[in-house]
Amino acid sequence: MVQITATELQTKTGYVIDQALLEPVQITRNKRAVAVMLSPKEFARLEAIEDAYWGEAARTAALSGSVEKEEIQKLLERLN
Repeated sequence: MVQITATELQTKTGYVIDQALLEPVQITRNKRAVAVMLSPKEFARLEAIEDAYWGEAARTAALSGSVEKEEIQKLLERLN
């Protein structure tokens, strides 16, 4: 992962955006990570993974009976 300081981001925005299309770019301030810039494709991929995870968690909860089916159905509809 590429790292760049917040100050460099201000002066090299175009370059950082181009880099983010290739791989995540970590933004640092005072030597601490404060943000990560991702391409839209990578962001969508991560969202899909998260949706699949929570969808499976909802299905597991529904099968175990620990959550009411109506609540699970609302969650699954929202994810779809």
